[in-house]
Amino acid sequence: MPYATIDDFDLYYEVIGSGPPVLCSTGWGTGTGHRVAMYPEELSEHFSLVVYDHRGIGRSRGGLSVEPSTERYADDLVKLADHLGIADAVVFGRGGLGGCIAQIFAAKNPERTKAAVFSQAWHYADPWMDHSFAFAMELRERSFAQYQLNAALLSHRPDYFNTHVDELTGDRGGWTDIRDNKEGHLALISASRTHDTRDLLPSITAPSLVVQSTVHDLVTGRDLGVQQHDRLPNAELVLLEESPHAIRTHEQSWNTYRAALRDFLHKVGGR
Repeated sequence: MPYATIDDFDLYYEVIGSGPPVLCSTGWGTGTGHRVAMYPEELSEHFSLVVYDHRGIGRSRGGLSVEPSTERYADDLVKLADHLGIADAVVFGRGGLGGCIAQIFAAKNPERTKAAVFSQAWHYADPWMDHSFAFAMELRERSFAQYQLNAALLSHRPDYFNTHVDELTGDRGGWTDIRDNKEGHLALISASRTHDTRDLLPSITAPSLVVQSTVHDLVTGRDLGVQQHDRLPNAELVLLEESPHAIRTHEQSWNTYRAALRDFLHKVGGR
C-alpha cells in the first residue's frame, strides 16, 4: 500500500488515471474509501488524480497529536506533492472542507498551483455554519447513528432521501467508512469551524472555479460561495440551483457539474 511519511504519521494515498496531476482533497469522508466515486469518472482518462486519506481517518495512520486546522491539512497536501515529485498541479477541493484546504494550498503555494477548484467550500464559518458544525460535533460525540442521520438529512433533497433512506442510514449507510475514526472525524469538523481565508482569497491569482449548490444545500448554501467567488481575482462561478450538498444524487446537477469540471480542467491543465 502506498504511504507518504509526513511528520509523525503515515498518509495513505492512491494515484488513479494518467496525465497531468490533479491533487484531490475531500471533505469529512475518506478520499480513498470512495476512490473516485465522487469525481467524474472521465477525469481519470485525462488526468492523474491523487486521492488520499486525511490524517486520522481511513487508512492513514496517526497524526492526531497536534491541533487540527485547515492550514495543517493543506501542509499535508504540500508534503504529499513533494513525496510524489509533483512541482505544480491543479488542486481540486470538494465536499466542503476539501475546498477550504485547496484555498490554503493555492494561497500559500502560488508557484505550485496551476489552477484550483473550490467545490462547496466556505471562506469562513459564519454563525449559522459554526453552530451547525458544533451541533454535528455534539451528535458525533453522542452517537454515530445520530450524526449519520443528521448529515443525510442535510445533504440530500427530501425526494431523494425518501426513496433511498435505507441506503443513507444504518450499518451500510453514508459515512460508515469513518464510523470507527471518531477522533480523526472530530478533528476535521473542528478545523472546519476555525477556517478563515477572507484575507487570503484575493492573493490567489491562479485560474479558479467555484462550484456551489444553492437553496437545497443545507450544509454550505449559496451565499458563502458567492462571497468567496467575489474575493477571488481570477475565478469562474457555477451555481447549481437544484442541487443538494450531495451533488451526485441529483442527475441534472451532476451532469452540469461534470461538464463544468471537464471544460475548466482541460482549459487550464489538460493535455
